[in-house]
Amino acid sequence: MLFNKKVLVALDASEAAEKAFKRGVLIADRMGCQLDLLWLFNPLPDHPLMRLVAELQVSGMAIESHYTEAGRLLNVVQKRWQEDHFSLLIKSCEDDHKGLLAPVDWQLLRQAPCPVLLVKRDSLWEGGKVMAAIDPLSQKENRLNLSRAVLMMAGFISTEAQAQLNVVVSYAPPMLAAEPENQSVSLLEARARQAAEHLLSDMKLDCKRYLIGEGPPEYWIPHVAEAEDAALVVIGTRARDGLTGMLLGNTAERILDRLTCDVLVLREGLAEDLRQLLNSHA
Repeated sequence: MLFNKKVLVALDASEAAEKAFKRGVLIADRMGCQLDLLWLFNPLPDHPLMRLVAELQVSGMAIESHYTEAGRLLNVVQKRWQEDHFSLLIKSCEDDHKGLLAPVDWQLLRQAPCPVLLVKRDSLWEGGKVMAAIDPLSQKENRLNLSRAVLMMAGFISTEAQAQLNVVVSYAPPMLAAEPENQSVSLLEARARQAAEHLLSDMKLDCKRYLIGEGPPEYWIPHVAEAEDAALVVIGTRARDGLTGMLLGNTAERILDRLTCDVLVLREGLAEDLRQLLNSHA
């Protein structure tokens, strides 16, 4: 199995780090796995999070602490991955982007070798709405596999959290010069729904609602997530890096900045690894 059942939580000195810590504790406890903390600063013994760690260790939770500088986060994550493949990286989400360089969160989405959960809220997922943002209309197998990975993870989380699984799909607006079936909003929406239903049927997943709309995903997905008060949105990314990433960016990054709920991001190529991980937990 590629993934070990460990959760790595990156903790900076911001107040938002407590949200990431608590989310990591909940997930590690639910999955029965070890919690590894990667401190991006040197906390004093009386720091609130240090006190929480001590209490949890006394109660029997397996927790290990590691320390590094904030500027080396990505390098340390990649190094630790080579040494000990963990299931998930959790971090609080940065909202303030300054300068020309890609924010740390974007760098993690592009280069981290595992699923990345960026925490924006401290509310529970239980009983809420988990949204899987997919692209079922793609003609490319790698993108369909990415949609399958998103559905697999969102379905697993919704089952564990007893939450509603909703599927979000955006489609391009009608084009007058296109074929007749691409000129009708109702036909485009019906085709998107049929493609999404086909994917879920193949994976034997049940969906509470299909939320299908016209427009770019970076606008439609945050709009629906806000309107439906989603607890978590699961999305995939092609993880463009380098000059291409600088010029074109990634849709996942643009979605991330507009969402107000937690976001779980999966890179291309993780479908089989996730299947093994989730089957081991079943």
